[in-house]
Amino acid sequence: MTERDACGAMRRLDAPWTEDMLTQALAAIADDFGFTYWAVLAMPSTDEGGATMQYVFGNWPKPFERAYEARGLHRFSLMMRALKADPMPFVWDAATLYGTDEAEPSPAARLLIDNDYLAGAIFPVWGLTTFNGAVSFAGHSCQLSDEEVRELHLACFAFFGMLAAARFIENQRRNPLTTRERDCLKLAMLGKTSSEIGAILSLSEHTVSQYLTSATRKMNASNRTHAVALAAQSGYLS
Repeated sequence: MTERDACGAMRRLDAPWTEDMLTQALAAIADDFGFTYWAVLAMPSTDEGGATMQYVFGNWPKPFERAYEARGLHRFSLMMRALKADPMPFVWDAATLYGTDEAEPSPAARLLIDNDYLAGAIFPVWGLTTFNGAVSFAGHSCQLSDEEVRELHLACFAFFGMLAAARFIENQRRNPLTTRERDCLKLAMLGKTSSEIGAILSLSEHTVSQYLTSATRKMNASNRTHAVALAAQSGYLS
């Protein structure tokens, strides 16, 4: 990898990609850009306390990960508002956001000081209609030019896309559905009734219903429509 070449690092990964391969690439990118910490984040839901930022995986030490959540840093409102409102990267420093330079730092600020988690950047990744997640880099300092911020942002989009593809392929490999169950779900996805599916596959309507019931149970779905949606999302019908 050439120095500070995030997009090149992702581009040089040969398919089929694996999650291990991608996380190693992300770790190497973090190191090249001078960061100690990296993490893949999700914003799964909102509740009475507001949006939360969920640590999915990365290289945070377990004690730091637990303390980060215990001190409410995963709910920090300013950062959450920035991520939800603006699709652009958010570059931050702990002195400005958390008051780490104050004479008596808060417990949250002290945690960041003790772990040298003092500056960084969060790169949100958006789909066509929704926020998918983010990649976070942090360390003692964050010295990024505008061009490097753009470079890292593009690399993070590539990472999320390649990770989705890797998980899709892995799901296909672990497909729990039989060939007949897949055939019935595919036809149900096209709006066919059990009777119509039976006529197409030369099966009785009762047998088709059995296959669909079995598939619904395997997918832990509430009904046939739900089973079709879950199976399609997991790559089981491709």
